[in-house]
Amino acid sequence: MRYLTASRGISGNDQISQFLKVDKIHRLRSFFKEAALNPADVLLGWGFKKNTQKTRKRALQEGVPYWALEDGFISWLNHPTQDKQRLSLIVDKQGIYYDCSAPSGIDYLLRDTNSVSLERAQCLLMQVNQLNISKYNQARCESPDWFTGLFNEQSEQSYILLVDQTFGDCSIACAAASEDDFKRMLQWAKNEIVRDDNAHIIIKTHPDVLLGNKKGYLTKQLEACDSRIHFLGEDVCPSRLINGANQVATVSSQLGFEALWKNKPVTCFGWPFYAGRGLTQDLAANKLPYDRPAASLLQLINTALIQYPTYMHPDSKQPCEVEDIIDFLQAHFISRALQCEKLLVHDVSLWKRSFIPEFIANSASKLNYTSGAAGKSLVETDNCAGKHLLWGMKSPDLSQRKDIWRMEDGFIRSVGLGADLRRPTSLIVDDLGIYYNGKRASRLEVILNDCLLNDYEYQRTQKLLTVIQQNAITKYNVESTSGDDLACLQKNAQGRDIILVTGQYQQDLSMQYGTLDIKTNMALLQKVSQQYPSAFIIYKEHPDVYSGVRPGKLDVATVLQYANEYVTNINITNLFTISDRVCTICSLSGFEALMRGIKVSTYGLPFYAGWGLTDDYLSISRRKRTLSLLELVYASLVLYPRYVNWSTRRLTTPESVIQQLSIERKHAIVLKSSWLSRQNRKVRYLVQSLFSGIWGRS
Repeated sequence: MRYLTASRGISGNDQISQFLKVDKIHRLRSFFKEAALNPADVLLGWGFKKNTQKTRKRALQEGVPYWALEDGFISWLNHPTQDKQRLSLIVDKQGIYYDCSAPSGIDYLLRDTNSVSLERAQCLLMQVNQLNISKYNQARCESPDWFTGLFNEQSEQSYILLVDQTFGDCSIACAAASEDDFKRMLQWAKNEIVRDDNAHIIIKTHPDVLLGNKKGYLTKQLEACDSRIHFLGEDVCPSRLINGANQVATVSSQLGFEALWKNKPVTCFGWPFYAGRGLTQDLAANKLPYDRPAASLLQLINTALIQYPTYMHPDSKQPCEVEDIIDFLQAHFISRALQCEKLLVHDVSLWKRSFIPEFIANSASKLNYTSGAAGKSLVETDNCAGKHLLWGMKSPDLSQRKDIWRMEDGFIRSVGLGADLRRPTSLIVDDLGIYYNGKRASRLEVILNDCLLNDYEYQRTQKLLTVIQQNAITKYNVESTSGDDLACLQKNAQGRDIILVTGQYQQDLSMQYGTLDIKTNMALLQKVSQQYPSAFIIYKEHPDVYSGVRPGKLDVATVLQYANEYVTNINITNLFTISDRVCTICSLSGFEALMRGIKVSTYGLPFYAGWGLTDDYLSISRRKRTLSLLELVYASLVLYPRYVNWSTRRLTTPESVIQQLSIERKHAIVLKSSWLSRQNRKVRYLVQSLFSGIWGRS
């Protein structure tokens, strides 16, 4: 089978070849000199645009299929003029969704009721609405002052949203509509607001018009507008604009479909694919040429968002499900929540400069570095516009300042230790504090106090938790274990409850900011041995310490006065399998144990304590809710950290990072590498960053 097209844009697009799973799309250079087509050949074109007419005609003449290609309904992280990675592609073998002259692939799919998953469609719809997802998902501007002034929560004003479209868009003619239908739509809206003095009309133009690439229809009629008809030219979030509308009217725009997602009354003046199915008020001037199958909203969601397009994951370049794309978009939305024009990064090493830019690229337009003590450089730049980024709890005396962001390693970091210069796949950026400082609020604590999960998020978190358990994922993903080691430990326990006490690096900042009464590993051991005198206690040394990367290893003989076993190079996830309880001051191991269903006792102020999931020696009054494990995991692993795929150097999801780390861990990596290998790794990462065009930008 050969795939052929007259379009240079299609034949030269590697992504489209990937979507179609072919090595090459051949170019038809002449319709008059080209050799005859084979019966197995397929002709491709972009939708039903005018420049596809010859291709479609030839396909009909020679009896070969014509497949129409189009962007899916959720297709871009940014606007396509600003982005290179298409997220979805429609390959329609029957027609194309916006052509109302004959059935399209959507109609054929709707007739197959056996493949409908309404529960999945309902969950997907919840998340799409919650994240305000659209076809294009670039960072949007805030609503203009006049708009928020008119349509705020206290105002009695309401509005009908009219959707303008680009002049000459073939979806208009294919919807059996014309310029006259835009005039009819405007007149209809004027008639609607006559009955209500508080009602207004908002005319929203297409993003392509905003970019100056194309013209609109309704923009021509602005001079005739009265004081209650407003033109909204800013690139505001379409979903939020729809949320505030009483009604939405369109000729054939996808925004009408997106308005249906939010259960808004939609009036159509042409025949878009979602009209004529019992979901819209249809005021088209011409009759629909064929009988469309009726559909519920969830049936249409299932067909148009789940079945009809093909989705491609930006990380793997492999087909994926729509949910994977939704999660990928959310990862970028999370990073956009923190925004500044200029970000000054204070007192970080060249090593950290090699990976910081990818994590904060979505949050700052300009990135500069300053050297010297963070406190001193902050005073010198006190009057500079922008924000200041500090690593961890450097300059704690500046914690009350509102322009401080703090950064730290995430909870699923790497294969190998950070102290061994292994590049992180996740980092935290916190504008309130940092998660390991339990003495004051962090952004994570605020999220945990406020977040309520929907069904989609519960299902996603359960899958994420399962993957973490099955792949034995931890922060560093190191260490080896012999089955004999575990069997020996269990034998020595002689049926007693096994308590795992996890040591921490004594000079770590978490031991300074996450402790109160019990501040040392030895004090923890003594307390646990007092509380559980009949238990079999295993003390596990921190990997940074026993690997020799950092000092502070406890004396074995002293440890064995309070513990039954002292272990080092045993995988902690395997130790979890034989442990009845984990006791820790504030180590991340407590969180990792919770994710395996193990009882956890805390003796400090870790982020996962105080929510009703752990037995806590201390209380934290700021934490006001009882959480489920899934709520804790979702907030801590999805909403709080940022993840980077180092193959693409772009933000991604925890699921994608876990997949990468699981593959990477299969290769033999020693816990502690040599000094020379660490320096080689540092130089390599610095060079990669320099050539990526991000490092040190300003």
